[in-house]
Amino acid sequence: MIIRIVIIVVLFLPLRVIAWEDEVVLSFINQVNPLIKAQKNVSNTFTKPDALTWALRNTSLSGRLGFGGTDFRDDPYTVLGGLQINIPLSSIKEEREQAMKLVSEAKAMNDISVKVIADIVKMRTLESELAASEVRRKFLKQKAKWIKERIEQGYASEMNELWAIGSKLNTEDALIAKVDVLAKTQRYKLAKYAGTEWKSLLAYLEGQGDALGEHDG
Repeated sequence: MIIRIVIIVVLFLPLRVIAWEDEVVLSFINQVNPLIKAQKNVSNTFTKPDALTWALRNTSLSGRLGFGGTDFRDDPYTVLGGLQINIPLSSIKEEREQAMKLVSEAKAMNDISVKVIADIVKMRTLESELAASEVRRKFLKQKAKWIKERIEQGYASEMNELWAIGSKLNTEDALIAKVDVLAKTQRYKLAKYAGTEWKSLLAYLEGQGDALGEHDG
């Protein structure tokens, strides 16, 4: 009996329920979410420099003006120039700062991912409720049709059951309308994690498989 129910649910499952993948949504958000991007920019800014970059950062021009000429010139002043290199006492501080930035980046990604996953679960729950309600509605309509045929054949006693099924159909219609609104709101909430790319993510959640373009996968 359970297997039959599962098969029925799969057969009548709305396309939008199975049209998007959790991992694709999570990956896309990790790429375009403004908070994650900002944190990554900070981490990149504080990346430990290579040898050349380190030298450019810690080297400056210096000059000194002295009195008296040289053996080859009679100028009253002598300009002494050169490079001044500031050597940090230790590179441990840079490494520690970089590690802290990476930890902050990982925490930001994790915090957002936890929220996104929770909202994905809620989205899937709403879609499942919608699918189940649509299956029940289809079953009730088929049963109502069968009872009508019975009544036309002279089984007038079936009229009360027909009214009861009609009432159940109205309840399912109301439930479908309610859950559908909640699902649309939840899709919009999920899409807003994508920042300026929210419209693309919303289109993907609504069933447009190619809406994410090169970000997909």
